Amino acid sequence: MQRHRIGVIDSGMGGLTVVRSLCLAGVPLDIVYVGDNANVPYGNRPLTEIVALTERMLDVLDRRGVEAVAIACNTISATVDMLESRSKIPLVDIIRPAARAMAGLSELHVGLFATEFTVQSGLHAKLVRELNPSVEVHGVASARLAALIDSVPWDEAAIREEIASMIAKMRRVGPVRTVLLGCTHYPIVQNVFEELAPDMRFIDPAGLQANEVLRAVGVATAPAKSPQLASEESAISLEVITSGDPAAYRQMLDKLGIPPAQRFTQL
Repeated sequence: MQRHRIGVIDSGMGGLTVVRSLCLAGVPLDIVYVGDNANVPYGNRPLTEIVALTERMLDVLDRRGVEAVAIACNTISATVDMLESRSKIPLVDIIRPAARAMAGLSELHVGLFATEFTVQSGLHAKLVRELNPSVEVHGVASARLAALIDSVPWDEAAIREEIASMIAKMRRVGPVRTVLLGCTHYPIVQNVFEELAPDMRFIDPAGLQANEVLRAVGVATAPAKSPQLASEESAISLEVITSGDPAAYRQMLDKLGIPPAQRFTQL
């Protein structure tokens, strides 16, 4: 089976949830992950700074010869129209696949948890409305949660407190049963969301994006049973390029059940 070289970018470690989904695809992949932990979260930064920081990551992946890039960051994905005209590599954002899933729900009100920039961009709501005008998207933003999840060691009490606050705000919106985790950091603590709001359903868009980027390089596959099995059967290789601490990545890879990276490089 032909090997494909795919890039994944994020402001920090949240995009590893997309790497996990790519590992589950059961196909030979060389994955190059770029995480700009020194500047996480992007969602609190102005547009010009987000674009400049992202272009730096895309330049790195261009030199690595990737075939396509999964923008595993909702904040960056909200700027994809600007980035596409400047990138030599095909870009697959995480918002469009998620919007299609939200529009396809048999619910008139759906929730969105994300960074301030992502919520304020209104892109999820705009795309969902184009696909299904009867669906209303209710966004609740957090300026803290992505950075809390990206910090090692975790402040678990602060993470729970922030999630509880987000859920309380969403409940005040109205009858929302399904919420998209619109920041790739959030599925890392999806169990906390589910524990604090057992009556809500939370959507992790990582698998949707993984399928989309695989289609972009001409691959259509069924998921394997586990990341470890996928690694053994298809020889997944992973390089992590980061402005952060490689030790934190090793811990997160282990936490998510992703096979260890073969190489760490400083961004």
